[in-house]
Amino acid sequence: MTCASSARARTLLELGERYPADAGVLASLLLNRLTLEPGEGIYLPAGNLHAYLRGLAVEIMANSDNVLRGGLTPKHVDVPELLRVLDFSPASEAHLHVETVTDGAQTRYRTPAREFALSRFDLAAGEPTQVGIKGPRILLCTQGDVTLDGSGAGLKVRAGQSVWVPADGGSVTLTGRSDARVFMATVDADA
Repeated sequence: MTCASSARARTLLELGERYPADAGVLASLLLNRLTLEPGEGIYLPAGNLHAYLRGLAVEIMANSDNVLRGGLTPKHVDVPELLRVLDFSPASEAHLHVETVTDGAQTRYRTPAREFALSRFDLAAGEPTQVGIKGPRILLCTQGDVTLDGSGAGLKVRAGQSVWVPADGGSVTLTGRSDARVFMATVDADA
């Protein structure tokens, strides 16, 4: 048994224990099994089946009026509709990983998506970082405490909190009150 097949077998057994009698457990055998290291990202185009086994991730997606589930959940499952919209084209693990570009405190996750962009800011305590993106932004603090300054007002944001910055919000400055990490989602695909 190879390492990959051993990992798939462990996943199958683990899911079988957590979701007994759920046919979605078998679907896990058809998926790529990826392990992401902190800071890594992947891109999945619309119509791709995916699941998280453990850990935390920041996920953004284009505007949609639906989320379809095929199993491994107590929520509503709609297999016929899921099968209608799924893209069954195979994709290698290497094809899914996204390039990251780091410039100072900002790391950009480069994807083919034109609807949105995702960046990560790793902030050192007390060092201000200007975010001069045009357009609306959502900022999510995942670590530490941050002061967000813009338009003459300061806002304290702690880990687990998010902030909406409207399109006319202008430039904002992020300052970590401690070492901090903030993710920014924007519609500006050149962010």
